[in-house]
Amino acid sequence: MAFRITKQSDIYEINGVLNTQNTDFLKNYFDLLIEKSAFIKMSLNKIKNLDNKGVEFIASLYKKATEKNKVLFIVDLKDQQLVQLFKQENIFTY
Repeated sequence: MAFRITKQSDIYEINGVLNTQNTDFLKNYFDLLIEKSAFIKMSLNKIKNLDNKGVEFIASLYKKATEKNKVLFIVDLKDQQLVQLFKQENIFTY
């Protein structure tokens, strides 16, 4: 399944599936954002499926942003299963 990124009200919304097949593209996209922005808001509420590679990807973005003194904030995360996965990765900005 395909995915797309939309931006509305300064929030980057990932729509579709976040998995091994598309994390390389997303990495390039968000690496550039991290370089250009001090604060990035991301919504994952329209993700249909998130595999372990997708969780690792979000964790790596979070870590990279933190190392560069930037903020990656996951907005309005409603899926409690994802909340638990991110807690395991020490991500608490949602």
